[in-house]
Amino acid sequence: MLIQKGKKTYCYKSVRIDGKPKSIYLGAPSSPQAKAYEQNKEEKKQCRNREAELQQLHEALENALKLIKIMEKGYLLVAGYYQRKSEIRPLPLQEAPDVD
Repeated sequence: MLIQKGKKTYCYKSVRIDGKPKSIYLGAPSSPQAKAYEQNKEEKKQCRNREAELQQLHEALENALKLIKIMEKGYLLVAGYYQRKSEIRPLPLQEAPDVD
């Protein structure tokens, strides 16, 4: 595991001794190892950012779909229909009360 403190980078190895975690210093890392560590760290950061953006897009899509469903129900009512399960039915005719 590489640890960066200030401008310097240190290489450690995590092990368990008697059930307790210990970090053993391995020395200064080689340049390719440090570059690979930084690249991996940057890739993980970009992946997290992409996942957050996808989550926001998913929420926006869900809201848009809900709005479309509400508009669809409104258009059906205006046209004199309603939806029951997967079937579109005409609204039942309501007779006007007799005014005599």
